[in-house]
Amino acid sequence: MLVSGRLTPKALSVGLIAFIFLVCVTLVSAIAWQLKQSADERLMNAQIAVSNIVRASEQQAQDTLRQAGSILSNLAERVENDNLDAKQRTRLFKIMASNVEATDGIQGLFIYNKNGDWIVNSFSEETVAKNNSDRSYFIYHKNHPDSAIHIGQVILSRTTGEMIIPVSRRTQYPDGSFSGVVLATLPVAYFQHFFERLDLDKQGVILLALNNGDLLARRPMIDGLMTTNIAKGELFSRYLVSSDDGIASLTSIVDGIERVYAYSRIQGLPIVAAAGLSLDSVFATWWTYVYQTSIMVVLVIIVLTSLGFLFYRQIQRLLVAEEELRLAQHDLEHIAKTDSLTGLPNRRYFDATLAQEWSRTCRTESSIALILIDIDWFKQYNDHYGHVLGDECLRQVAQLIGKNINRPTDLAARYGGEEFVILLPETDLAGAIKIAEEMRSAIETAKIEHRGSTAGIVTISAGVASNHQNGIIEATDLLEKADSLLYRAKKMGRNRVEHQLREVLET
Repeated sequence: MLVSGRLTPKALSVGLIAFIFLVCVTLVSAIAWQLKQSADERLMNAQIAVSNIVRASEQQAQDTLRQAGSILSNLAERVENDNLDAKQRTRLFKIMASNVEATDGIQGLFIYNKNGDWIVNSFSEETVAKNNSDRSYFIYHKNHPDSAIHIGQVILSRTTGEMIIPVSRRTQYPDGSFSGVVLATLPVAYFQHFFERLDLDKQGVILLALNNGDLLARRPMIDGLMTTNIAKGELFSRYLVSSDDGIASLTSIVDGIERVYAYSRIQGLPIVAAAGLSLDSVFATWWTYVYQTSIMVVLVIIVLTSLGFLFYRQIQRLLVAEEELRLAQHDLEHIAKTDSLTGLPNRRYFDATLAQEWSRTCRTESSIALILIDIDWFKQYNDHYGHVLGDECLRQVAQLIGKNINRPTDLAARYGGEEFVILLPETDLAGAIKIAEEMRSAIETAKIEHRGSTAGIVTISAGVASNHQNGIIEATDLLEKADSLLYRAKKMGRNRVEHQLREVLET
């Protein structure tokens, strides 16, 4: 609400608090939005980074495996169409050794007969008396008549002792029966070395796995690579079942680290490539920024709150000072219009009120009356009792006069010395005479001792005049009429009320 065209003190204080609160909320909201945008941007950059890593890993695996598949297809064709005599075996050895040397990622090439015996290998021209019929890839081809490339789980090479990925193909006789297997071995270390060249944080991961969840290669390397299956992890059980590629934030089933992953099922191959950056590393610098920004925001809020509190204190002090000034002004106004001895309005206030009421009376043609009162033999009272008791007598008379004024519009004032005046708006002469008589009687009944008076008590004389009497045109005429009637009351013996009606009756 407004007071005198401005906010109330309470509204001003509430407004200041609301403004500071709004500024703080706006600042926090803006910073929170900025931090959210920054976090989203970092997450998006991480997603782009892992997607690029997956594409690179996917391409590397695809190129290597397709080259191995192409070599195996050529070998299978030679085995199936050529006689594997000693001369042909020597020729195949040279071709296989040349292929291994020319192709990155292939450790060795092998040809097995239907019993799993080594026929030719790329390591030695001499026939090796070894049998691989117990290998899972050999058993697979023996039981599956298709001639597609098969990629098996990681095993230890019986030639080098290294972990290898077996890539194999079935060979068969013209009648379609099983004649053996051609094998290419891809060292796990080859993919590990490639993964090491990719930009990844310390807790990041890159992996290749078969569709069944068996790991083929992983950075960082784990001891149980050959026996680890991640099919039960969220990547395989939740995401790959609905999409062959995508982005996901999940916790690794291997090491329990939460990462943002990109994954892709390699087209044409039973292999999944995936890469993940740890969320800790993605948001490491972001959290530092959050802490620094939070400290800055808290400091700003503290400063704003402190300044707001100081402003609030200053406002309260100004409001208190203003209230004190208003009260002082009110006191001054009260002093300016009040008689300090009796507490009644003074002559100045009476004159202003008389002019105002007279103007209103002239507009409305209503009645207005005036009583002028004087304490009888007051000089003698002062001479006998002294001025201190004389002042007390004035106060007592003033209280009695004030008690007999009942209407809010009536005004009793000290006119000067021992004289008092009563202004009675909306009152005719008869009503004013009645009030004057009641006041005279009340003061007489109070029996205030006055040894200087013939009555022995304090009495008053009064003159009563009304605006409807003859000769009263201006407010000063009303005063002069009441004064002349007061003078006559004193001349007629005091302790009486004189008015023009009496003159009419006497005439």
